[in-house]
Amino acid sequence: MKRLVYGTAFLIIWIILSLTTGWAQQAIGPRMVLEEKSFDAKQIKEGEPIEHTFTVRNTGDRPLEIKKVNPG
Repeated sequence: MKRLVYGTAFLIIWIILSLTTGWAQQAIGPRMVLEEKSFDAKQIKEGEPIEHTFTVRNTGDRPLEIKKVNPG
């Protein structure tokens, strides 16, 4: 009898945890993904311009708006 009670309780808890973790993994809103998060220009001469392109992808389900960028 104890096995049945414990087994049933375990099964119910397992089902509840499985359902809640499934909901947490759904994408809600924008999600920004950067292929590289930093760039090292190494050594450059003073006054020499530097140019680098970062690729930004939106893997979310809403439009991604980039409103402000702060160079390092």
